[in-house]
Amino acid sequence: MSLSDLALTMFGGVGRVVARICGDLETAGIREYPPAYGSIVVLLTVISFLGSLGVAVALIFLGASGVVLVLTLVGIPALVFTLGVAYPRIRLADRSSSLASEVPFAAGYTAVMSTGGISPYASITRLQSVPLLPNFSKSAKIVDISVRGLGQDPVTALEKMAKTTPNAEFKELLLGYASTLRSGGDVVHYLLRRTEILFQERLSSLKRTGENVAQVMEVYMAVTIVLSLGIYSVFAVSMALSNVMSQAGGMLFSNPMTFFLFGYIVMPMFTMVFLWLTDVIQPKYPVEDNSTYVVFALTGIPIGTVLALFLFLPYLIEPLSRIEILSVGPSLLAQFTTALGLERGYESSFGLLITLIAATIPAAAYNTYIDLRERGIEFGLSNFLRDLVEVRKSGLSPEKCIINLSNRNYGTLTPHLRVAARQLAWGISFQEIFDHFSSKVRSWLSKISMFLLVDAINVGGGTPETLETLARFNESIISMEKEKKSMMRPLLLVPYIGMAVLVFVMVTLLTFFRSMMGLVGKTLPFADLVQILLPPLIINVYGMGLVGGKIANGKVSSGFFHAILLLALTFVALCLSTYYSIGIAVPGVAGG
Repeated sequence: MSLSDLALTMFGGVGRVVARICGDLETAGIREYPPAYGSIVVLLTVISFLGSLGVAVALIFLGASGVVLVLTLVGIPALVFTLGVAYPRIRLADRSSSLASEVPFAAGYTAVMSTGGISPYASITRLQSVPLLPNFSKSAKIVDISVRGLGQDPVTALEKMAKTTPNAEFKELLLGYASTLRSGGDVVHYLLRRTEILFQERLSSLKRTGENVAQVMEVYMAVTIVLSLGIYSVFAVSMALSNVMSQAGGMLFSNPMTFFLFGYIVMPMFTMVFLWLTDVIQPKYPVEDNSTYVVFALTGIPIGTVLALFLFLPYLIEPLSRIEILSVGPSLLAQFTTALGLERGYESSFGLLITLIAATIPAAAYNTYIDLRERGIEFGLSNFLRDLVEVRKSGLSPEKCIINLSNRNYGTLTPHLRVAARQLAWGISFQEIFDHFSSKVRSWLSKISMFLLVDAINVGGGTPETLETLARFNESIISMEKEKKSMMRPLLLVPYIGMAVLVFVMVTLLTFFRSMMGLVGKTLPFADLVQILLPPLIINVYGMGLVGGKIANGKVSSGFFHAILLLALTFVALCLSTYYSIGIAVPGVAGG
């Protein structure tokens, strides 16, 4: 019995009610019977509630407050149910966004093929086996099945698909094509004009996206800085006045477990939510290069795990500190802190900084190498296509044109172009040349541009008119990319400002507050507070780097470099904390 059958048998009645609020599953691309999907959501909610009971029992033994227990028992099942209900809408929004990024290129491909004498329907069906356009490829397969399997005519099949697509531009393109074809209009002119409009609309949407991303970054920094400093200040006061508060009935943030949940779970979840929001808002390409994440999984996670056991976890989990072999790390960190002239308490922060930096360096180095190796390849390809059009007008074959142009300098594209020229001279087919190019290049934009060129030559003969259309569309794409980068790059400064504010204010606040407590005869457990407060702050700084890279370059992997740089600056700031915190200390008050 499958999970769907089990859930439908147990919660079929409730599942039908839940299914009504989940939205249209078919449009979202979820191939599941709606009541069965609703029943699965209910089943997972019940399972999560049972799991939360176990978590609550563990928290009771750890001394968690009643508020934390209630949030655990109610929050986890509510979160699972909310995510289950919202998942179809999330899939719908993601599918619409993905199609929005693919439609201009698919329309450009159809227009280029049409100038070579290939019908739009034949062009669309050719895309069903193209992995560079995965969402459009699925739609093309549905059309092909409707025509060849169900016997529908191509125009009717395209109209039917348009009614179930979540993307307005895609729907308008298909319906406009069908209408133009039925009325006997100029289909090629319609496709060319419609493609130009799609690129113009995408350029306009990029400007709106820049404003939206800037607003998301402002909200993220406000949450990260204001909320963090506010909660940290309350917790510092709670710890300093713990004796008074225990007599008065206690306070929510006087319990270290409460702060642990906030610093190590709630704040990182905020970062993940904002990464997801940024991913939804930003225009992105259909296929991403995940090799950097593979490098991080194979190198960063093992390195981070080993270093954390020696340099950080002994401070977080007390039993580990009693293991002899694991005590080497804390001993070295204590010597390092003493050599810098810092007070006790900074050891865990330095241990976490070293762990995160060392774990991220391999992935950041690999991603930087890929970026440097392929920097400017899209611009070089655009120049190559323009030159190819002009040389093709002289009457040379496409193969001869490519061989002749391989002697020119197109930046990082030049080595790939020379390899292609040698392969053409050896009689290798264009498809094999494209496959070799795709295996060497990570950039999706370069791959799709080369795919359009290869298909334009293979199918349409590479006429000057076809290549002119391709070159014009490629130049529009490059223009959009420049516009996007110019809008997003200034936002990269925000995480660096946020890091400086968080670290500086937190250290000076603790120093000043300890001095003020000394004036009234109270002692602030400075070392304990530093050991508790600063590590979650460092994790937040790491998240800022990931968010900054995602916003500036559209990829979380680009944030690895900025995360390392932010952590390095934090490392320096902590090393120098003695010098900028001594100025705000109250004279005559001894450190505690």
